[in-house]
Amino acid sequence: MSIKCDVLVIGGGPAGCSVARAAAKKGLKTILIEEDEEIGSPIQCAEGIGSYLFSLMPFKIPKKQLKWKIDGMYFWANDIAIKKEGGIWSGYSIDRKDWDKWLASMAIKQGVKLFTGTRLLSLKFGNKFEVTSAITTKSGKKIVFEPKYVIGADGVDSTVLNLLDVRKTDSTGHVKSYEMKNLKLEYPRCDQLFFGEFAPRAYAYIFPLSETTANVGVGTVDDDANLDDFFDRFVNIPSVKKQISKGKVVSEKSGDAPIRELSNKIVYGNIFLVGDAANQNIKPFIEGNIPGVICGDILGNFIYDLARGKDTPERYEEIINNKFSLIKDSQIYADIVYGETNIERRLFNLLLLGLMSDIIPPEEDIDRYVEEGYDFLRDHIIKNGGFVEKRI
Repeated sequence: MSIKCDVLVIGGGPAGCSVARAAAKKGLKTILIEEDEEIGSPIQCAEGIGSYLFSLMPFKIPKKQLKWKIDGMYFWANDIAIKKEGGIWSGYSIDRKDWDKWLASMAIKQGVKLFTGTRLLSLKFGNKFEVTSAITTKSGKKIVFEPKYVIGADGVDSTVLNLLDVRKTDSTGHVKSYEMKNLKLEYPRCDQLFFGEFAPRAYAYIFPLSETTANVGVGTVDDDANLDDFFDRFVNIPSVKKQISKGKVVSEKSGDAPIRELSNKIVYGNIFLVGDAANQNIKPFIEGNIPGVICGDILGNFIYDLARGKDTPERYEEIINNKFSLIKDSQIYADIVYGETNIERRLFNLLLLGLMSDIIPPEEDIDRYVEEGYDFLRDHIIKNGGFVEKRI
């Protein structure tokens, strides 16, 4: 079975659905394939979106998609805490399965042909990186697609990247996460972030989904880390244990996330990368749901211009950076938070607290705080809104 199309999108997540929708809306014959049998499964994220990005969406988000209001963020390190509310700190929790199905339904309404349970096996090339056909399998049967353009929207574990053999190492973070119910949340309207010995070079979180449910997770960039051990250490922090001691696991939502570029480029011949496969998320919180939709829409419209000879493939990354500069501008946070460091761990955790809560802008001379020492940094944070966490 061989099917010709203008655009073949690999991956039915937010970025894939968005680029497919935009391309089809412009009249391009677009096919979207998803390896899993059901769009939106499995869930591998904290399910948060920032309301500061809503104005950049290519379409309005229905109220029913906004499951729980998040008023702000709570940060904790070494018994020092700070709360930030409103503006960039506020947002909503979503149900990722519902979110992805909503995006897929909009793509289908524009004429996208969706193939679920369809796995990419190989790509055949003419000239270097110019795909002539994509070989897939569905229910044991081979389906060959002959696209003009291929979109790699298949996430951090991208098969497209693997087939291109261009994947970089040390570019992903690893997260152990569970949805839990029957919790006694201290801040049910705040995303809680923790830094400490439990998870070096990363952070842990309690992200509320309701008054008594939350996604609870811990992550690291260490490929050899014992995530189960890190999670156990995290949930035994007294202020965390108090909130989840009677909690029950609903489901696991563990997965990986990109923290740096997964490859040197995001365009290879007639292959274009988008979403997590292109490291298109906002650091330091690896926020990728809405950025994936925004970048997907940009790419879908760009492919249309490309097909008409109105643009060149090399301009894709430039256009993303111009239209959605937050992605490139935020990378500095990842380089600091997840990079190698010789700073003493206890001091570094407090430094992360200052950076993540915007008390210390990333462009500042961070070495100055390191040279002044722990007590100086602690006092600086408290003077700027921090407080000693009394519940410890």
